[in-house]
Amino acid sequence: MRKDKKLITAVNSHRSYCLSVLIIFLVTAASLSQAQTSRFAAAYYNRGNERYKKGDLDGAIADYDAALTFNPLALAHYNRGKARRDNGDLDGSIADYTRAIEINPRLSSAYNNRGNARRDKGELDGALADFDNALRLDPNNALVYNNRGLVRRAKGDLQGAITDYSRAIKIKPRLAEAYSNRGNARQDLGDLDGSIGDYDSAIKVDSFFAKAYGNRGLAHLSQGDMVRAEKDFDQCLTLDPKLKPSLEEQIDRAKRRIAARH
Repeated sequence: MRKDKKLITAVNSHRSYCLSVLIIFLVTAASLSQAQTSRFAAAYYNRGNERYKKGDLDGAIADYDAALTFNPLALAHYNRGKARRDNGDLDGSIADYTRAIEINPRLSSAYNNRGNARRDKGELDGALADFDNALRLDPNNALVYNNRGLVRRAKGDLQGAITDYSRAIKIKPRLAEAYSNRGNARQDLGDLDGSIGDYDSAIKVDSFFAKAYGNRGLAHLSQGDMVRAEKDFDQCLTLDPKLKPSLEEQIDRAKRRIAARH
């Protein structure tokens, strides 16, 4: 009996070899292309970092833009967010930190920086949530406690702010900003002796901390000690003359409060 011939498809061994070579070529090409893309992204990213360090914010942002066209790096978004905030683009900064968090949800510093940008915009509840998340991921970060303290003070939670500043100081005893900020909150509460003690500590840590001298001067002024107040104001402006308009405004407010009490 004659066997029926089946419809078969023969694969030529030469064709099979060519197909294998083609696959290897495509995989190799893809790998090389990916490696080249990564190199380009890294080159732009690194140059952006150097430009940022030099204060060339527009150049840094342009380089981070280019890096992101090659590779959606969380750190490129993060650093572009810093440059945008420094450049006054708070919305762009927040958008970058948000994207960085989407790519890497455990990037605690992105929550912290987004919180700072949101505080700058006056979005205090959003800022507070960001600092809470940053501390959930990094519970021993003194800088985040200090930053959350700023938001709590802005929201009128002075005791909560003092608790955060105290926690920051416990973690990092030489964080001059936390002493000065705690002094501000204590001064708001009328605890002038406590606030002056905090400013003393801030200045002991950093003798060039102009704002601490200015704030201590305001506390001395509220106590009626004009000699010490004027000495602190002079030292503040010697260290940082740009603070003069802000300091003069605060002195005027303090004098009006003192006059209202009498």
